[in-house]
Parts: sequence; structure tokens; C-alpha cells
Amino acid sequence: MIEKGTIMHRIAIVVADASRARIFTYEAGALEQPNGTPPLREWIDLVDPERRLRPSQVFSDSRPGSSSAPHGPSFAVDDHRDAHTDETDRRFAGAIVNHLGDVLAEHPSREVVIVASPNMLGLLRKDTADLPRLGMEVHELALDLTRETPSRLHDHLAERGLLPARR
Repeated sequence: MIEKGTIMHRIAIVVADASRARIFTYEAGALEQPNGTPPLREWIDLVDPERRLRPSQVFSDSRPGSSSAPHGPSFAVDDHRDAHTDETDRRFAGAIVNHLGDVLAEHPSREVVIVASPNMLGLLRKDTADLPRLGMEVHELALDLTRETPSRLHDHLAERGLLPARR
């Protein structure tokens, strides 16, 4: 039994891809629920609606330069769609880190686990570079687990030694 006033070891967990992010906390010593639910608590479930749209829903017409000219050579025209997508992803990564900061302010933690698709992991790495200087240990895992249940997420992280195994 943990005495009153004793702080449990808490781990913040970010699970993200380009269109969705979830932020959890895990408290060591917290009891698993009778229904088998692990002691992961989900605080935030963010969605980037623009990344869930098809390109035809975001841009007004098809990609220019994608069809050939009837006579002579054709050339591609850069309409900056890739740059727009990259900027959308950077903004979403910034929003994820802002929400992580809010969760950490309310539920202090010394460890952060970031599980994200490879591209999003790179963006989040840039935005969380200061965490180790603030005394936090950061663990990274390049996987997309945004659709996993908390139980399956816990199992994936336990298999990699980032959380204790469920009982």
C-alpha cells in the first residue's frame, strides 16, 4: 500500500500518426480494473480533420502537370501540395506537444513514451527536444498504434520493456 503523500511513478504516453493523437498516463502501482483494463488513463484524443480528407476535398482541382501534353514534352508544375501537407503535419505535431505539456502540468511525470508513425515521430522529436533538459527521460517507438485499445497498447509497450506487463 502506498502511503498518503507518496508520489507514484507516472509515465506519460503519446500515441500519434498524421491524423490522430492520443495522450495517456500510466501510474506504476495502480491496480488493473476487474474487467482487465490496464491502469492507462486516456486524457486527450486529438484528430486533425484535414489529414482525414482526400486530396480532392482539400485542393480545388487535380494535381497540375499530371497529364501529358498532346504534342511535345510535358512538365510538372509544383503546386506546393506536399509542402501544404508537411505544414499541416508540423502544426498537428505542435498541437500534440502543447496538449502533452498541459497533461504534464496537471499530472507530472519523469518519463515520456512517444509512439508514432515514422514521419510524425520525427516531427514530435523536434518539438520535444527540451524534455530531457527538463529532467524527463524520453523513449521513442516508431510504430502506428493509434487504433489500439488501451489493453493492446499496454501489451505492445510491455513487450518492448517500456511498461510493466499486465497482471
